[in-house]
Amino acid sequence: MAELRDQHYIEAIKTGDRVVLQTIYQTMMPSLLRLIKPTGGSIDDAKDLFQDAIVLIFKKIQQPDFTLTSAFSTYFYGICRNIWANQLKKKSSGHVTLEEDTKYNVVTDGDWHDLEEQTTRTRIFYRAFRQLGQDCQQLLQLFFQQKTMEEIMQEMQLGSYDYARRRKYLCKGKLTELMKNDPAYQELSR
Repeated sequence: MAELRDQHYIEAIKTGDRVVLQTIYQTMMPSLLRLIKPTGGSIDDAKDLFQDAIVLIFKKIQQPDFTLTSAFSTYFYGICRNIWANQLKKKSSGHVTLEEDTKYNVVTDGDWHDLEEQTTRTRIFYRAFRQLGQDCQQLLQLFFQQKTMEEIMQEMQLGSYDYARRRKYLCKGKLTELMKNDPAYQELSR
C-alpha cells in the first residue's frame, strides 16, 4: 500500500498534480519545520526548501535510471536535509552539523551539487519573472515557447515587428537585472 502511495507521489511530481503536491506539502511541512527551526530557519525557509526539494526530485525522476529505493517521505526528507545543510554551510562559510539520523541519509551521486545549483537558479528565475509586469511575462512566455516575432506581435497586438523586438529586448534585460539583484544569485556568483 505504501509503495503505491509513494509511486503516486512520484507521478504527481512528474505531472505537476497540484492536489497531490498540496498533500505532500501538508504531510512534510511539520518535519521540515522541525529540521530547520533549531538552526534559525523560518516558515519561509521551509517553503523554499520544500520547493527546492520538489524541483530537485522532478529533475532526478526524469533520469531513466531513477529508482525510489526507500519510502518517499524518507527520500524527500533526506533531500531536504542535504539542501538545508548546504545552505547553512554557505551562510556560515564553515562546517555545519545537523542532528544525525541515519534513517534519513540519502546517498546521492556526483551531480548532487549541480542539481542543487540548477534548482537555486530556477528559483531565482521564477522569483524575478513574477516581478515583471504582465505584458513582459506574456511576451517572454511566448518567446520561451519559441513563437516567432510575427506570432508574438499578432498575439499581443503590438504595432510593428521592430516594436515587438524592442519590447522583448527590454523585458529580457529587466528579467536579467532582477535576477542579478537577487541575493541568492549574488551568493551563487561568489
